[in-house]
Amino acid sequence: MTVADWSPTDSVYQAQLRRAHEELRASTAPDAAPWPVRAPVLDSWRRSLAALPAGTGTADAVLEGDELTRARRAHPFSAVLPLLRSRLIEPAVDAGLVVALGDAEGRLLWVEGRSSVTSRADAMGFAAGADWSEPAMGTSAPALALTTGSPTQVVGAEHFHEAVHPWSCSAVPVLDPRTGSTIGVLDVTGSADAVAPLVLPLLQATSRALQAELRAQGAGRAPAAPAHLLLTGRRTPQLLLGEGAVELSGRHAELLTLLHLAPDGVRGAELAEDLHGGASAESTVRAEVVRLRRVLEVNGGPAIASRPYRLQGEVDSDLQQTRSALARGDLDTALAHWSGELLPGSDAPAIRRLSAQVDDHLRELLLGSGDAAQLWAYAQRPEAAHDLEVLMTILQIAPADAPERTAAATRARELRGETA
Repeated sequence: MTVADWSPTDSVYQAQLRRAHEELRASTAPDAAPWPVRAPVLDSWRRSLAALPAGTGTADAVLEGDELTRARRAHPFSAVLPLLRSRLIEPAVDAGLVVALGDAEGRLLWVEGRSSVTSRADAMGFAAGADWSEPAMGTSAPALALTTGSPTQVVGAEHFHEAVHPWSCSAVPVLDPRTGSTIGVLDVTGSADAVAPLVLPLLQATSRALQAELRAQGAGRAPAAPAHLLLTGRRTPQLLLGEGAVELSGRHAELLTLLHLAPDGVRGAELAEDLHGGASAESTVRAEVVRLRRVLEVNGGPAIASRPYRLQGEVDSDLQQTRSALARGDLDTALAHWSGELLPGSDAPAIRRLSAQVDDHLRELLLGSGDAAQLWAYAQRPEAAHDLEVLMTILQIAPADAPERTAAATRARELRGETA
């Protein structure tokens, strides 16, 4: 069989691929030998062999936790997820396939499919946060699409690593509609169905549709500066944008908090429940979002997309930094960012629940593993001014001559109505 006779799933072709791969690794065939391999795949094999002489065949996770969340939020795909879900993800997942959305570096930001399929894909590292670029994992459809800038399919043993041979995949690059540069890749992975004749046209049509949507969303709007929300311990919350700061009303701060914590978006009814205690206030939320959009647009802040509502662009906050630090058990950083309760002037149900959750997490970590200085720093917060358990813990662990011990003893006596 020659390359001209290439059929993706032909068993004879796949057997020849495996032999050719062994010969290439062993360097037993001259460069001029007639290889039964498509030229783009063979070129990729050679590049992969040079970059990965002893690769493991399992992709490394290079984005995890908050870092993955931030990468997703900052990527243009986050602004068109509803379109991607309706046009590509849902039909492909219904067909038993896995859909991956990657950035221009080959890092997979979203990987979706039925759990029975994604659990198998996880075994070779085909998961959100993994690096599937050619230098990291060798020949694959997303790697070739990004390397060549063209739609491509890679079938079975055409993959560089043997661990990936049971899989087939189709992928297309996605271009920035303004600059023409590559911003990411759309990939469908699975059985031989992933390279069926209709898959590449589906991917190409989806790519064109999302580029048109990105063009429409970005028309006439300059890129937003990275934004940072100051939300804790403040009666007047702020949105920091570059060198400037915008004071936020209570409702706008509440909306930004909830949107900021939901990178995949949140429905109007959910926001109404979170802010007003009932889905019947959805029309009120809709009007509040419109007003917030105007404030952000005037000040060059992040845009708010609809259906579902979601922030576009990179947004961080002292709240998120606190939560990340608590997840790591880093009490000093958590105390530095948690200046007090979240939006203390808010009575929105979701905000009060969130504030209590973070404060309870911080308090429990402090009582379990905090030192006297950290506990006393926490005791200075208004919400902890009457926390006798914190004070008694300081008295238990602080050295006899520690200033925190003296201060805690004095306050504890005051709280219990005792005299010195």
